[in-house]
Amino acid sequence: TLAVRMERHNANGLAVARWLEKHPAVDRVLYPGLDSHEQHELATRQMSGFTGMVSVDVGTLERTKALTENLRIFALAESLGGIESLVNVPALMTHASVPEERRLAMGITPGLVRLSVGIEDPDDLIADLDRVLS
Repeated sequence: TLAVRMERHNANGLAVARWLEKHPAVDRVLYPGLDSHEQHELATRQMSGFTGMVSVDVGTLERTKALTENLRIFALAESLGGIESLVNVPALMTHASVPEERRLAMGITPGLVRLSVGIEDPDDLIADLDRVLS
């Protein structure tokens, strides 16, 4: 059912975000379910789950490309929001037409990657990310 899928999407998103936050190749993770998120308290009051949308900054465009080109489970996609795990690079995809200065002011760095964590086995998703980031 939809409720079960959303529960899985939430749980997987949190598991992946927590794992990414500890990885040395990751500069920062943006996910309202993490204590480190600047609006975590607000999100906790307003939300019953934090979804599977995770933004992560890996530092450089080269590292971003290496990540997205070598993932096996996460599929590169312009639109995020299916039950399968997807990955998007805003600087090269959704915001490519925005001038760089404006993108940077919006927080869209060359190293920013957006993940839509799907309902696959979370251990498989983490292993896919670990294989590429390590």
